[in-house]
This record gives sequence, structure tokens and C-alpha cells, in this order.
Amino acid sequence: MIARRHFLRGLGAAPLVPLLSSLTRSAFAADAAPPRRLVIFFTPNGTNPESWFPDVGANFAINSGDFTLKPLHAPLLAFQHQLVLLRGVHLKSTEKGAGEPHQRGMGAILTGRHLNEGDMVGGNGQTAGWANGISMDQVAAAAIGGPTPRKSLELGVRVLGSAVSHRINYAGDSLPLPPMTNPAQVWEQLFKGVKSPLDEQIAEKTAHKSVLDAARAQYRWLRGRVSAADRLKLDQHATMLRALETQLLTFQDLAACDVPGKATLSADPESESVMSTVSRAQLDLAAAALTCDVTRVVTLQYSSGSNNIRFPHLNSFSDDHMLSHAGPSDLTSREEWAYRHQWYASEFAYLLARLAAIPEAGGTLLDHTAVLWCSELGQGASHSHEDVPFVIAGGAGLGIAGGRYLTYAGKGHNDLHASLLTAVGVPTELFGDTDYATGLLPGLLG
Repeated sequence: MIARRHFLRGLGAAPLVPLLSSLTRSAFAADAAPPRRLVIFFTPNGTNPESWFPDVGANFAINSGDFTLKPLHAPLLAFQHQLVLLRGVHLKSTEKGAGEPHQRGMGAILTGRHLNEGDMVGGNGQTAGWANGISMDQVAAAAIGGPTPRKSLELGVRVLGSAVSHRINYAGDSLPLPPMTNPAQVWEQLFKGVKSPLDEQIAEKTAHKSVLDAARAQYRWLRGRVSAADRLKLDQHATMLRALETQLLTFQDLAACDVPGKATLSADPESESVMSTVSRAQLDLAAAALTCDVTRVVTLQYSSGSNNIRFPHLNSFSDDHMLSHAGPSDLTSREEWAYRHQWYASEFAYLLARLAAIPEAGGTLLDHTAVLWCSELGQGASHSHEDVPFVIAGGAGLGIAGGRYLTYAGKGHNDLHASLLTAVGVPTELFGDTDYATGLLPGLLG
């Protein structure tokens, strides 16, 4: 039987012990709770209520999951169990301040505040300044950004101006943050010079496996040469080795951090001819930035309030803003506009699928991300700020139970933002203009 001093020397003086110590730290770091994240997905001009809000079943009064999505949301059917649709949430902070409806909605949607006076001219000739407070995404970024290279990431698709009706993110009073609309430039800022993490991870895992294999062989040799008491300790070490091996196989590693290639466009990124290509490139960059922990807060802004864009990739050539004004009798225009919203829904679903494909402790990246789809208006035709189309996706690990349709009797969206901030780890009682804030949105968080 091997002497105890040789047993201890075999365990304590072996050159692989420092490596095992390092490996223990890295592997069991996976036990830490995944970071909480926030994504804003903005589309302009509101919606038509009859094509947006779900149909409810006979048991809806006692079961908020008894609803059927409208055809507009068909691309999201696979994620219905991870969605919370809201109705009866208004942009109440637009009731005061400067500007026309699109301007006021754009300024308020993420800040929960009104616009200052200013000289930026809106669609009906009214003027306005910038919003007078910080947006909720920036509040989140300051709190949960942690060691990430970027506290937040603002991305745009065909955001064709720089006035108040083209901005939703604010660092503070009258401090708008412009979105980046060229995915090639976004890639340069985020990922230029980054080596493929897959190659690095293959090398790292190979090295770790070599350490484990060497340790396993050494322990196997020692086990037949020690006392029963020392064998028990040795078996405890072997159990640790098996746990390490399991961790290496299951914890999210950087191989999942799949950096997309730099986008190559056939035209200017703000051209209508490449809108769909830019959209997917921006969504891929957003997903990669979250997966690689480059940032934990992302905004994806599609166009702007009171826009005039067309959708040639859908063979839809009408003015978007004019479509939003189509009355109930203009069924052709309303159907065309709903078709565009269905495309937005498909892009939203694409993003959710990207996030849901990334495993994390206790679920997926989507489970630890609150994703909010929003607009600056409720009903586009009337420029109303009531019944704004809000959809929340993901967040199962943040206390947001999906598969529900929640209706309210005129709650302010400030309360929604207080709830979302709380969900992502920023406890918030009141957000934005406190004249329009009452607390957390009832029933949203578990």
C-alpha cells in the first residue's frame, strides 16, 4: 500500500493541480445566474385594433391564456406560450407637453415623459423639442451593463431623419441617442478583430479535457495503492472531476458566441431596396451582441413616426404613413398595412428564435431576456395614444409568465416600464413622469 506521504504528494504536488484549480473556477462559474437583459423592438404608426388584438375564448374572464392570435401574429404562433399581449395600456404622459401626436409618442414611448418646447416641425406644423428625461433602456443599461463593452446598443432599420420623430432612446433630458443604421459599421464597432470563438473554444476544451484525462489516470493509479480512508477522499476528488466534465459539456461556452459575418449590401443601407437584408443583419448583430455579452440592452428601431416608406420586398408600394390613416371602409389599404405588420411579426419571431436557440443555466437566453415590441401610437388612423400595441416576449426566468393576454382599464405605460425594469433586475416603483405613474403593472410579474 502506498504511504500517506506519497498519496498527498501525488495529489498536492502534481503539476496538474494548479490547472485543475483554474478549471474549477472557470467551469463552476457557469453556476452563476445568467445576466438579465432587455430588448426593445419598435415599429411605427400604431396599428389597427381589429387586426392586432387577439380574439378571446369563453373562459377568458378566468383564464388569460384563453385567446387566439390574429393572422397578423401568425409568425409568432410557435412562441405564443412565451408572449404576453397587453391591451388598455396608454401613453398617458403624452397628455401634456409640446408636439404633434407622432412626435409626442416617439418622445414618450421609452421615457414616460412629455416633450420640451422646441423648433422641430411635425407633420401638422406643430413644433417640439426633445423629451425631457432618460429612457427606460438607459436606466436598465446603467444598472445591468456590468462589465460589458457597451452599456447599450441602438440599432435602426430605415431611420431616415434626426429630429424628435426619429428618436426613442434618451440618455437624459434633451439627450437623444441616434440608432446605427448601417450593419457594416455596427459590425466594425462590435466585432472587428474578434477571432472566431469556436476555434478558441475547441482549443480550450481540448486542453481542459487533457487535464481531466491526466487527472483521471493519476487517480486510477493511486486508488489501488492507498488506504480505505484515503480512497474515500480520492473518490470525492473523482466525483469533482466528473462534475467538472459535466460542466464542460453542458455550460454555455463561447462557441455559442457565433459572430456574424460583415454585411455586404447592394445599395445604401437606408435604401428601400435592401430593407429586408438590413433588418436581418441588424437582428443577427443584436443576437450576437447579447450572446457574446457585448451588451445586455438592445434597441431595434424600425423607421420612425409619421414615416413615408414603402416595402418593395413585400411588393407593397404604398406610403406607410398614409396606410396607417386608412379608415374602416378602405379594406384594401388596411389589409396591406396588416401585411406589413405581419412582416414585422416575422422579424420579431426571427429574433426570438435566435435568442431561444442559445442555452443558458435554467433555460435559454430568451428566458433571461425581456423583449418588448412597442409603437408610438395606439390606433394609427386616429393618432390615438390609447391601447398602444405592446407585446412582451421571453423573460420566463425573470418572473414573466408567457401565454397570456392581459387587459387593463387605462393604465399608463410608465407602469409597464417600472415592471420591466424590475424584471431585469432594476427594482423600480415609479418610472418617468410621476403624474402618470402608479406602480407596477398589475399581474405582469409573477
